[in-house]
Amino acid sequence: MSNAGSDRPRLILGGWLFDGIGPPVADAAVLVVGRVVSAAGRREVVGAPPDAELIDLGDRSILPGLIDAHLHFQGFRRGGAVWPDAAVDAIRATAEARRVLESGFTTVRDCGSANGVALRVAIEEGSVVGPRILAAGPPITQTGGHADWHDTPYELMSLLTAHTIVADGVDACRQAVRRVLRGGADLVKICATGGVGSPRTHMLDEHFTVDEIRTMVEEAHRAGKPVAAHAQGKTGALMAIRASVDTIEHGYFIDDECIEAMLRHGTALVPTFGLIRFFRRSLDDPGGLPAWRVDKQRECIEAMAASFPRAAAAGVPIATGSDTYGIAGRELGTGSEELVAMVQDGGVEASIVLGWATSGGARVLGVADRVGALAPGLEADLIAVDGRPWEDIETIRRVEFVMSGGRTVHAVPAVTAAT
Repeated sequence: MSNAGSDRPRLILGGWLFDGIGPPVADAAVLVVGRVVSAAGRREVVGAPPDAELIDLGDRSILPGLIDAHLHFQGFRRGGAVWPDAAVDAIRATAEARRVLESGFTTVRDCGSANGVALRVAIEEGSVVGPRILAAGPPITQTGGHADWHDTPYELMSLLTAHTIVADGVDACRQAVRRVLRGGADLVKICATGGVGSPRTHMLDEHFTVDEIRTMVEEAHRAGKPVAAHAQGKTGALMAIRASVDTIEHGYFIDDECIEAMLRHGTALVPTFGLIRFFRRSLDDPGGLPAWRVDKQRECIEAMAASFPRAAAAGVPIATGSDTYGIAGRELGTGSEELVAMVQDGGVEASIVLGWATSGGARVLGVADRVGALAPGLEADLIAVDGRPWEDIETIRRVEFVMSGGRTVHAVPAVTAAT
């Protein structure tokens, strides 16, 4: 089912509407003209021209398309290959992009991969189907940092710059940012601490110097691009916050000092909190993960359970991000797990989490003028779910209709369209 290229207005009816801005309303309608929303609200208020196509979603709830602010279309499965195969990896990533869109995520931020920029181009030109992508290109790391491939001979790292860029020193860091932007990136991703997934770093390790981080931020901002900092430990996160990065990714060990600094600097958090479930499962069933990784995941669990609710309660700007990238248990297309975990494990109200996954996430990513809400003039990105997710967050998994930029890209057979 598709409405691509149609100028005919479409009236979409549902049982409920959560527009990403205000409280849910019953007897919902959204009027779409071309690629944008013309009106949204109660049916009697919205109205429709007599020639409008009717899409009746029954009692389903209509929401803005969801936003995943942290995933990776890398395609590469490091556990199954010694070296990337660019063609195979790109094909995998293309298939995964469609699954992400059909799961209800119409806008995503690829926080570092070899395929994000190319996928964005292919989706925008209509060659493949997928979500709207903000792509970071390759992440920037120091020698031996989180995104360095520790098991690859150093002299071969220059062959992997599509996947990661290793830079040391102020001048090299400046050049690395310029190289990323030259490749068409929408943002710059840096690694300010060690990480769970890198064998020779620890989450609490500080990476890059203050001057190196400040240089990368200044260079990115000079080009009008935001900076996302992988920062799991406190001190590295604090250094990145003070250097004016735009978002802290993960932030597992942040404390009140970090939170106060984030509020002061206007820094947002993408907590990837749903990984707490993956980490807990791995304690009983590692699923092939090495022991060093399981041990580090064990360390993170208690910290995550404390830091995320504390940041949420303090009012830090938050966007939902799944950190999915394709391995078992972290498959792309399962981003709704992040929302469910924030409510069930993090203790946050479902309506607040839905706000982070829509209008709040759009503000964090700097795209609130285009997406994140069902309001006149914004892109017609919307989904319908079987249930009321602000009452039962589990229903956010049951996506049965997806429209992206005014084009229907997914609909279960029970969805009806009438003339």
